[in-house]
Amino acid sequence: MKRKATIFHMFLIPLITIMLVQSVITTGTLVAMGTTRTLEEYSSGMMSRLVENRQVVLQNEMNQRWASIQEQELVITGLLEQFLVQEEIDLEEFMMSDERRNRLLEQLFPECLDILRNNSTTGLFLVLTGGEDIRKAGEYDGFFIRDSDPDKSPANYSDLLLERGNKQLSREWGIPLDTSWTTRFYMDGQGQTDVDCFFYEPWRAGQEYPEADTKDLGYWSLPFSLEKETIDPYEMITYSLPLRYQGQTYAVLGVEISSRNLCDYFPVAELNENQQSGYMLAIQEERCVPLVGKGVLYDLVRSSGSSFNLEETTYDSLSLVQDIRLNGQKVYAVACPLKLYSNNVPYENTSWVLMGLNTEGDLFGLSQQLYGGMAASVLTGLVFGVLGIYLAVRHLTSPVQRLMQCIREGQAGLRRFKPANILEIDALYDVVSDLTDHQKEAENILLEEKERYKVALESSEDIFFTYDLQKQVLDIVNHPTMSGQWMSPKTESGFINPDYIYEDDRAEAIKSLMQTPDSPYAEFRLRWPKETEFTWVALSGKTVQDTDGQRWKIVGSIRNIQEQKEKEAEQRRKNIMDGTTGLYGFGAGIKLLEEHRREQPEGVMVNLFMDCLRQINEKNGIVFGDMILEETGVLIRRYCKNLSQETGGRVVALRLNEDEFVLWLERVSEERAARFVEELLGRAKVLFPGEVFSVRMCVGLVSGTCAEDSRDLIRMAKLARNYIHSDDELQYLFYEDAMKCDSLPPVREYEFNSLGYSRDVSLVSVALNLFGKGPDFHAQMMLLLRKIDRFYQAGGVLVSLLWADFNTNYLEYQWNPNGCVIDENVRKYQEDEKITFFQWLNQTEVRYFSPEDSCQRVIQCFLGVMPGQKGITLPLYDGGSYVGNVCILDVPQQLLENPEEEQNLIELSRVIQGQLSQQRHDTASKAKSEFLSRMSHEIRTPMNGIIGMTAIALQQNQNPERVMDCLQKIRTSSNYLLGLINDILDMSKIESGKMKLEPVNFNMNEMLDTIQDLISPQAAAKEVQFIQSVELNNSWFQADRVRISQVLINLLGNAVKFTPPRGRVTLIVRETVSGEDNALVYFAVCDTGVGIAKEDQDRVFRSFEQAAGVNSNKQQGTGLGLSISSRLIQMMGSNIQLSSEPGEGSTFSFSLPLALGYQEGEDKKEEFISFEGCRILVVEDNELNAEIAQSLLEERNFEVEWVCDGAQAVERIRSTLPGTYDVILMDIMMPVMDGLEAAKTIRSMDREDCRSIPIIAMSANAFDDDLKKSVECGMNGHLSKPVDVDKLYQTLNQVIRDSRGGMERDTACKNR
Repeated sequence: MKRKATIFHMFLIPLITIMLVQSVITTGTLVAMGTTRTLEEYSSGMMSRLVENRQVVLQNEMNQRWASIQEQELVITGLLEQFLVQEEIDLEEFMMSDERRNRLLEQLFPECLDILRNNSTTGLFLVLTGGEDIRKAGEYDGFFIRDSDPDKSPANYSDLLLERGNKQLSREWGIPLDTSWTTRFYMDGQGQTDVDCFFYEPWRAGQEYPEADTKDLGYWSLPFSLEKETIDPYEMITYSLPLRYQGQTYAVLGVEISSRNLCDYFPVAELNENQQSGYMLAIQEERCVPLVGKGVLYDLVRSSGSSFNLEETTYDSLSLVQDIRLNGQKVYAVACPLKLYSNNVPYENTSWVLMGLNTEGDLFGLSQQLYGGMAASVLTGLVFGVLGIYLAVRHLTSPVQRLMQCIREGQAGLRRFKPANILEIDALYDVVSDLTDHQKEAENILLEEKERYKVALESSEDIFFTYDLQKQVLDIVNHPTMSGQWMSPKTESGFINPDYIYEDDRAEAIKSLMQTPDSPYAEFRLRWPKETEFTWVALSGKTVQDTDGQRWKIVGSIRNIQEQKEKEAEQRRKNIMDGTTGLYGFGAGIKLLEEHRREQPEGVMVNLFMDCLRQINEKNGIVFGDMILEETGVLIRRYCKNLSQETGGRVVALRLNEDEFVLWLERVSEERAARFVEELLGRAKVLFPGEVFSVRMCVGLVSGTCAEDSRDLIRMAKLARNYIHSDDELQYLFYEDAMKCDSLPPVREYEFNSLGYSRDVSLVSVALNLFGKGPDFHAQMMLLLRKIDRFYQAGGVLVSLLWADFNTNYLEYQWNPNGCVIDENVRKYQEDEKITFFQWLNQTEVRYFSPEDSCQRVIQCFLGVMPGQKGITLPLYDGGSYVGNVCILDVPQQLLENPEEEQNLIELSRVIQGQLSQQRHDTASKAKSEFLSRMSHEIRTPMNGIIGMTAIALQQNQNPERVMDCLQKIRTSSNYLLGLINDILDMSKIESGKMKLEPVNFNMNEMLDTIQDLISPQAAAKEVQFIQSVELNNSWFQADRVRISQVLINLLGNAVKFTPPRGRVTLIVRETVSGEDNALVYFAVCDTGVGIAKEDQDRVFRSFEQAAGVNSNKQQGTGLGLSISSRLIQMMGSNIQLSSEPGEGSTFSFSLPLALGYQEGEDKKEEFISFEGCRILVVEDNELNAEIAQSLLEERNFEVEWVCDGAQAVERIRSTLPGTYDVILMDIMMPVMDGLEAAKTIRSMDREDCRSIPIIAMSANAFDDDLKKSVECGMNGHLSKPVDVDKLYQTLNQVIRDSRGGMERDTACKNR
């Protein structure tokens, strides 16, 4: 049917169309005039002018100001010529003399200081060339001065730093040395690195073009940092030129301009107020190479690659930067060339440009905003026009629409209608109102009747029916599928089809319905068509008679009583069944047993006794014992059911008392009964292994016939069971095989009213009552896992724990009802895998995993599941950190749709986590207590040796040989004690994250020879054969030799320690993979020692622990060695693998990826270091330590002076003449003033020697933080106590040489 038009639409649509046409005409005019293009060209021109102005400023600075050092060539060359004349030598002789070169540099230094002050650059350098090959690496004399603030010129040169040059220049002119200062310039050779081009390029040009004008040979370098070996954030460009004399280049002079100062010429804000722009200095060849810049867009371009392309646009001087976007916007550039070189220069990369960068939005944003504003005004006019038209039309048609709406709303709407003062509309309203009043009265009567019937239906879930006796029509109401009228011929059951009634209830139900036809009532099980299950119902009705008194209809209801019947059945079951085991109670069980025996008296009576159950209850609590009984009941019911299905005979199982059960096996032979008991006891051993549960079952059996009473048979079986001793291998005995006695034992029968631990009792309550009542935590956990499995009818339960320190996930507990055991209970993971797993877990407290999830390796690793398994995992969190999980297998995901069940699972996981955390903390506490006890023994043993040997050595009339022997033993005990302390310090560094690897270049064969020298005597002392198998393709590697050696020595030491005499220890080192730059080296330590049990193989790598069964009183050690070794190897990118069998030995192995090293020259023989004439100040508060230090120093000819705290040291330095002391040896922890404060005070004194005198820290603090603090306070080195004597001498020799120079120190010391 065609939809009719309304008055409102007939007015509204034409008027809106007129407004739209007007708006389109206005917008088309703006587009045709090209307004947008004009505005964009204006913006492009503005940016070009800004960049050109900035290019003029920068080019003038570079060419006229910074490059003005060209004018100094004649001055410096004149000084050189004057120097040559004075010395009466030529240039070649000058270049060959280091002493004359240094003297010339001293004469040129003040001239260069004046150049630096007048040039306003951030640095100046002068490097003398040499006669060496320009292509070879070498060191060159010269100096490099850096001005940190070129805008200021203090008279004392305090704003300058000497980067390169003789230290004498620093002292003479009062210019401080930079932290990276060196005496000479080290160059890698021409063409080797871009960093050295500032020197080699002008040198090369001066040599190749000796007659060229100096300004044509000036070279602008690319940005670089002066320091090559370290990361130097200070970047600069330089302008350098060759200095020539008689056609030969003798030096390179240049200035530096730091990148930071250069960026001051790039005012980014002038391009864009939001600073979303940038300036950039670049090389423009085929591709543009960014050099220095400033701004967001410069950082973006620099981070995108080493070069970029510019694409021409339709705008003058504006280019598009290819492949660069900022927040989706294109980036545009204006490039202005910098004329820094003449046309004929012998250099590359001479096309320097200054670029301004801006985004598309910021560049053309004004034009787009203006254009958008005009479009918005047109649109706003259109909107307001349409709105005005709409309101006008609405006002004209609203009376008619109001009347129509009131009519639709019925009588209530008509009452709200107000007269429109329009004749036609008001007349129509009166007619409609009269018709509505009459209709409403009729509807109210009908509605009242419907509401009464509706209330009756909604107030009950019963099914209501009406049966017409004459028409035989059944009318059903309030049934989901059967509501409606149905033909129902009358039958013997009345109007209910007998096929709908359960067969066992049919006769009784028909009888009840026929007895009272006028008021029928019956209870029976009913199944309607389309239903699958029978349901208990109660049918009740009443006959309705017609006006003639005849039976007309039967009306009534059918009520569901299924829940009531189930409760009645459950109550009956509880009255006869034991709530804990699910078996019959004694009363009901013996009654059923006797009924069966009256029908079939032959069979076997079984008495099963659970030994030690009372002790278990006393030790672990009643709940623990009840859960064992519950599992036993499940086991007995399953085996009895299987036996009944196999033999066809009936089986009765009942609980006799707290620890006895009785089974009647009907029509079963003794052989089959014996096999049944063996299978039952065998499965019980699996469920209750002796190492976990102290449960033992024994069984007595007796064959029964019609001649014996049932109670007598129970006593006979019990007698047979009493003859089984706890140490007998046989766990069952027939009465016929037992010794007969005159009297049978009494039967102790009890009735138990326990409700057990069915689904009526929550798992949380079971867990709370189970844990904490005894020491057998493992047994408690296993019982709980089995309970969870039965509660949810799962396919197994797994508990995994995370050991983050070892990147390992342990499957600690598992239960699979089918008996399968997951052997892979230790799984390693990588950090990225842990992150992936945490993302999958998403901090949830309950998580379902599908078969697809379990096929992922990371899920298998952390959940311990097999591929294809599904279920629910309960993450365990301790203090917000993930520590493990509980997996319940084969549980449907729909379980989590029930909020109550989900909350129960969360609470259960928290209980388990709390118990596991408590167990872990108790275990850790016990291990640390054992560690402290062991450490007490380990420390007292060497201390006893030290004290005892000291007492012996101090005895009167002791011969020198005996004294020397005592001193050697004191030294051995001291080294052992120091090793213990170092182990503890290493573990502390590792756990705090302060342990750092220090790769060095080393010879693997030499390291292995050293290890062999250390281990061989230990092995020989125990009569253990030590074998070393080495297969290496390379000898030199780069790695932390000390830590690799530490790990191997620890593994070999353990192997020798736990290998009995005449055993064998083998060290295998094999290079398995070799590359050009690296190799994979395999290390293994094999022994024929005691071995390690599988359950202890993971524990031995934990801190403070040793393998079970190891007598800690006989085996020395802290329990930290393997833990430290494992963590060190992990830091090197590998893991230690352990393969061991008790009694057969162990193999510890790992593979390390190592970088190849390079062969170094042979070490020079250590020369005797003498400090003849050198004076040292020792600052030490401990007199004994001071005496030791003084003796060691005087042995090498030091003149030693001692003060006892930092304040005295400061006063001693202040009161002595400059240069009195060559070095200070400073303790850290001292009273009055500590060493750190003293060092700061000395360094801050206004004396030249106080800034340069070497200060060495000597402290018992051995961490890297202590070394860092020492350096920050101005110290030159750090020695840890106890001091290595050789290291002490070497350190002192090095710092004194660095301070004065080797020859100067020797001369100064001898002349003092």
